[in-house]
Amino acid sequence: MDIETLRAFCLSLPGTSEGVKYGDQLCFMVLGKVFCSSNLKNLDRANFKVADEVFEEICERPGIVPAPYGGAKFKWVQATDFDCLTDPEWAGYLRQAYDLVKAKLPKKDQRTLDTA
Repeated sequence: MDIETLRAFCLSLPGTSEGVKYGDQLCFMVLGKVFCSSNLKNLDRANFKVADEVFEEICERPGIVPAPYGGAKFKWVQATDFDCLTDPEWAGYLRQAYDLVKAKLPKKDQRTLDTA
């Protein structure tokens, strides 16, 4: 996986857009809510949301750390390089991040995404 493959995968998910937030973060968002990001100055790492029950386990893997700047409190992790996960693992975790954020959207918006 690399940033371009990650970008293509994220943008393939219904309702996903990209934009720069927080000054230097390339963010992938479902209806404006961030589910994955990468620092524009360091595009060889990425942050993404994980399920509560996965957080401790995934942080034990080499190359995965709790997300900086308080993100870990909300169960965000940072992959310090793209080789720490296989491409199928990346796809699974990114889809999970998308689904977790989508689940917090209003039901009407969720239904719109489900029919897209």
